Amino acid sequence: MGAPQYGLDNYIGAFNFKVAIDEIEVENSKFISVSGVVSSSETMEFMHGDDRYVMKQPGRASFEDIELKRIYQQVDAFYEWRVQIENGNIQRKNVTISLMLPDMSTVVRTMTIMDCYPSKWELPPMDASSSEAAVETITLTCSHVTQGV
Repeated sequence: MGAPQYGLDNYIGAFNFKVAIDEIEVENSKFISVSGVVSSSETMEFMHGDDRYVMKQPGRASFEDIELKRIYQQVDAFYEWRVQIENGNIQRKNVTISLMLPDMSTVVRTMTIMDCYPSKWELPPMDASSSEAAVETITLTCSHVTQGV
């Protein structure tokens, strides 16, 4: 399987990804991490009549909060989006995460996180003894996730 046309095996690097957010310029953004794209279901327990065994089946699906981290480059779109939420102006957006082959142009899988809003924004930690880049974090709460490709 894999991508034989590129001489690759089934390995897809976790470092080859792109992020697109409705109405937010991300060309200048250096995303370094996406985490929390998790789907889970409640477990419902029930019994039939006088059956001694508890039956289980999946119930409602839910999705965890998604955390995006990017190198801060004087682009304040994340913070401005969060301020809109703080002011009661709920702006939900779709976020698309694409897993890429090493050529960075061939998409292997896309996940679209639907109807997100920023439930948390974090200023990059400051440390005068460090030479690391300033990394801002935004936590997104969403209604559901869909898969493409």
